[in-house]
Amino acid sequence: MRSASIGSPAECPRLQYIDAQPNGSSSGFTLFETLTAMLVLSIALVSLFEAHSRALRTSRIATNYAQARILGESLLAKAVSGWNGKLRSEKGVSNGFAWSVEIAPETASWAKIETKNNWRLRHVRVRVGLGDGREIKLDTLKLGRSNG
Repeated sequence: MRSASIGSPAECPRLQYIDAQPNGSSSGFTLFETLTAMLVLSIALVSLFEAHSRALRTSRIATNYAQARILGESLLAKAVSGWNGKLRSEKGVSNGFAWSVEIAPETASWAKIETKNNWRLRHVRVRVGLGDGREIKLDTLKLGRSNG
């Protein structure tokens, strides 16, 4: 017989195990509950994977757009700052982006003004193709003498 710290057998009752399920089935998850949990988990993981791949695709598009925009702005700055007054058209490819620069007379009616020394407004247009059918167009006007 076991006794408690005071030595009396009445102070330490025997533990009795009570069967929680009287019909004798064991506790735990059933196969159906496990499969349901796995289904919910797989749907959540597929949704997370799709969101992640969409974010990567959006990031790549934004990076391409930013690179094309920087290329277009540098081509526009180069065309305007290094311009010698000649009308011209150039095309090329840089870092996978097809680009074109066109310098032509401005054709709007408000731009047809007679000036001394034959000063005219020129329309400078830069186009950069992104490769997926989209393009960036940058336009500006440049005042210069009409040399050609």
